Amino acid sequence: MTPQQSHVTGPVDRFFLRNGIACGYVLDFEGPAPTFKALTQRVLRRAASNTPLRSLPPPPGRYRWTLRQKPLREDVHVHHVVCSDTEDAMTAAITTLLGQQLPEPPHPPWDLWLLHAPGGHRFRIVYRVHHALQDGVGAAHAVLALLSDRPTPGPRPHPAALPTAVGSLLAGQSSLAALRPGKGWTELRSAPTQQTHWTYADAPESHLSELARRHSVTVNDVCLAGLAGALGRWHRTLSRTPHPVPELPVLVPMSFRQEHERFAAGSFTTAHRVVLPCHLADLEQAVRHVHGQTRALRTHRVRDASRLALRLLPTAWGHRVAGAGIGETAAPMFASSITLPHDFTCLDRPVRAASLICDLYGGRLAYISFVRAAGVVRCGLVHDDALPRAASIPGLWRQAVGACTGTSEYPAPAIGTGTDNESIR
Repeated sequence: MTPQQSHVTGPVDRFFLRNGIACGYVLDFEGPAPTFKALTQRVLRRAASNTPLRSLPPPPGRYRWTLRQKPLREDVHVHHVVCSDTEDAMTAAITTLLGQQLPEPPHPPWDLWLLHAPGGHRFRIVYRVHHALQDGVGAAHAVLALLSDRPTPGPRPHPAALPTAVGSLLAGQSSLAALRPGKGWTELRSAPTQQTHWTYADAPESHLSELARRHSVTVNDVCLAGLAGALGRWHRTLSRTPHPVPELPVLVPMSFRQEHERFAAGSFTTAHRVVLPCHLADLEQAVRHVHGQTRALRTHRVRDASRLALRLLPTAWGHRVAGAGIGETAAPMFASSITLPHDFTCLDRPVRAASLICDLYGGRLAYISFVRAAGVVRCGLVHDDALPRAASIPGLWRQAVGACTGTSEYPAPAIGTGTDNESIR
């Protein structure tokens, strides 16, 4: 029987297929964990009618995915881990998952994990998927479709438009700059150990929203400015000799997933270089520096320039554009941002915080995300062991934005313990 065909990979999808990259979410819920049986039944029943979650990757040299005809298997796609109800144990479990392989053919490349403690009053759900199958926004729509008690709109779709001439120029400049090797700090260019960890720190969204209103910027601008301050302080801790902290280019993913593509398979994302003013200790100055760049990206519709290039260029050129935009020389670090709905519940348990995770690739040692959910902004960090004192960075970010007295139910790990958007709005 000829396999039923699914979708054709785009240039970004092919890049992720070649590099074998996974992305997904860590979701914190309040309340006792649901029974594994109830969660499994819901997930597999809903996944059966979700075309991307039944899709099998194309063989080498081919571009079209196919659909699995047999039912999805519980023991392949849904798992649970019992651990003690401590932050260190919960975080260590995530670190273990980062090293797990995704399911391979004849099974679609995604899985979901329930992490809980017997008698505990909180639990975590981890959703992982191949990045060629879903980007961060696509994964958000998928995890809501799998888990939510009622239909819950995911991240806002992108209203596609034609870029301005300046927008096309900015997109081209970012791609050309990405082709120049040797960017970034020396500390970010060590050889990876391939041992990765996850850590985080939380800040109240209300606090960051107030900062954004005060400076007439976006919450994501504030998050990136705080990251600049955190990285600057982290950089200074690595040397006993005072020295100037240079600026640092980072890649900011931008989604161009439109309304009709909410649940479509594939990566509808591009990335643009934003230079973080890590030399500025003052948050207000850093915010202005960051906002000047992100405002230009929005005003001139830079993401649309990349969207059109990826869709209209011949295959070979599109592949080169994708590689230049997100490849190993583009920037030493990603800084993603995404917003999830506040009223998201799973089997009557409300979500309390979330983090976007992604495999490290191209020699990178860190991936940072800012996820807004249930009134909390979580700065999550996936980092390689080769990055010194990396576990302190989320806590330094929380300090930089002045939110050290956050009220999250899930406190951040202590600084230095080592336990370890998709769009610009």
